[in-house]
This record gives sequence, C-alpha cells and structure tokens, in this order.
Amino acid sequence: MTRDGISLPLVAVGAAGAFAIATLLRPRRADAATASAAATSTIAAPRAELPATAPTPAPAAAGSVPLFDFGRPLPADVRAVVSSGWLAPRGKGAKRRLHRALDIGLAIGTPVLALADGTVTRAVRTDTGDAGLWVAVRHPSGVTSRYIHLSRVLVDVGQVVRRGDPIGLGGDTGNAKGLPHLHLDLRVPAAMLPLVEQAIGRPSTGWGPEMRPYGHSIPGEPFVPVDAYRDRVKKHAASAGIPLRDPAAPRNRSGGLVYRSVGARGEPYPDWLRRIKGRSGVYVIRLRDRDGDPVIVYVGESHTDRLYETATRHFQEWRRWKSFWKDQYSEGHDPGLTYPRARAEVAVRVTAPSRAIDEEARLIRRLQPRDNLIGQAEELEEVPF
Repeated sequence: MTRDGISLPLVAVGAAGAFAIATLLRPRRADAATASAAATSTIAAPRAELPATAPTPAPAAAGSVPLFDFGRPLPADVRAVVSSGWLAPRGKGAKRRLHRALDIGLAIGTPVLALADGTVTRAVRTDTGDAGLWVAVRHPSGVTSRYIHLSRVLVDVGQVVRRGDPIGLGGDTGNAKGLPHLHLDLRVPAAMLPLVEQAIGRPSTGWGPEMRPYGHSIPGEPFVPVDAYRDRVKKHAASAGIPLRDPAAPRNRSGGLVYRSVGARGEPYPDWLRRIKGRSGVYVIRLRDRDGDPVIVYVGESHTDRLYETATRHFQEWRRWKSFWKDQYSEGHDPGLTYPRARAEVAVRVTAPSRAIDEEARLIRRLQPRDNLIGQAEELEEVPF
C-alpha cells in the first residue's frame, strides 16, 4: 500500500452528514475557516433500510441523495484526534503523494466502529503489505469506508453491520509498526463525485485517484465525527478548501443528524427537501435563538410516505386560520405548530414505514425537543423497545 492507496490485492473515511453528514448543499466553495458552519450546513442524509439479508448495496444514482450520515469510528469515551488528514504529504521527490485518509491515534486493542450501516466487502486477517489487517464496509449510498492497521478483525465478508458495531480492534499492523493508529478512508464511485462536490466544494487538488472496486477517495474531515484536529491537519484543510466538521458539536448526541436551512418565507423549498416526497421517516426541527445558538424544538414522523408534507406543514404560517366554506362558513386548516423558516433548520432521516414511529420515540427521548415535551412529565420513561 501507499498510505494514500493500498496496493494489495489492492486497497487504499464523512460524507458524514446525511450527510451528515449529509447531503446536498447549494454548490459552493468549501471554506475551512468556517468549521462550525460546515458542521451545520450539510443536511442529514436519509438513512437507508438494510434488509435482513442485505446484498452489497448498489451505488446511488446520480441525482439521488447520498448517505453521509456517519457516526464516530471510536467509542464515545475514547478521544479521537486526527493527527494526519486527507492532504498530508507522503514521501519525497517523484514518490511524493497525498495521504487521502484520516489517521487517528489509538491504543492497540481499542474497538473500531462501523461509521454507518453496511455490508463487509473485505476482511483481511493476514498482516502483509502496508495495510496489515483491515476491513472495508460498503454503505447503501455507494460509499465505502475502510479501516486499516487493525490488530484484530471481528467481522466476515458478506456480514451486515450496523452503525456503531465493532468491526475490529485498533493496532499497528502493516507499515504502522510502533505507531498504532487507525487509517480511515472514504471512497465513492465516480458517479457520486458531483454530489460530494455539491456538498463540500471541490478540493484544490481534486479528488483522489480511482481504486477499483472502491472508487475515488474523498475527504473524511467534513463527514466523520472526531474530537479534535492537529494544527497541521487544519492547515492542510484550509489550503485545500476542505471544511472541517466542528469537533465542538455534541458527539453523536443527535445520532449523526446534520441540519440545513429550509430557506426564507416565500421561497420554493430546496431540492434536498423535495426529494423526500413519497418517503417515510423522521424529521427534527431546530431554531436559532437570539444568540445564534441552536435549540431543538420538534421531532416528528411520517409512516405513510408523506414525510415531505408532514415536515413542511410546520412552516406554513400562512395557512393558520384560513377561512373556507364547507356546508357552512368556518375557519380551519390549522397546521399546528409552525416555525419561522428564516430561523429554522431541519434534519431528516428516511426509514422504512414500520420504523418511523419507533425512531421518532428514540429521538424525542435523546434530544428532548422543547415543543414535544411541553406539558409532559419532566422525566420521560424509557422507550419500551
């Protein structure tokens, strides 16, 4: 392997967001100097549902919403610091190359967690080559995350894993001898690169080279939740125009949800929101208070494939007390709780209809949204599932 790409039977993460990270933004140049803005501007990608016996997922079609809703690669009680980022140089002269991955220092034996739901496509248990022991997981969007230099592999090829499942133990195998760390990279098919570019901008050095069957490397910094970045990582990200996910944001408090503006009153709803028409799932609404701090105000769901209609009704202030004629003159069409679009941000997670109500209950329990809890008992009972 090169630390940029592993040439073994050859191998070499974000988003996130999802998408988050996340998913689509208006096309823009990424600004690494506005780290906190980057963390809150990507929208939450719909969370795909894996069947009980999931095949290797097909790449997302151009124009669909990619899954950049990633979780932490390490347990919550382990501090994750990126010591070397996507554009860190490697080698000298003609052999100089770019790292195209995240290096996160860790103690040997630290559990390494799957960033998102997916299917294991490689599980190498032999310490050969530069990679040593490593695992690759293909996610429903087409993104592949790879976990390299492990001391132990805990999964098998074809196994379906869930976000946060241990897939291996950290180590110093391959060319990491004496320097235990997790080499984590994200790769996507060429068809997804325009969507990534819309989400985070195009790095000044372009995308990483293609490595079949994994695809092109993309930066993990905007998408993978970590606790800190070394100064050199910040410097490289700034020079390349790569946004950094805000490490000050609550770590997975919202389960990887990332929020995005729904635009100003009177404007058409953005494309990312219209794409959830005909889907089921959950949505989270938060408002910016006078100090600019986010306050989570409402969690809702639709299990009848009306996620778009259910979420957007909260911004239809114009419908309140609308008069109409039905047998007699009366007033109605009250959309219930409404919020000013200019201060509102929304995160969306698409689920199977059968999971929407359960997911709503879990998010209410976890996020404690202000308007769901008004008039409720101060202490919520545990969700019974």
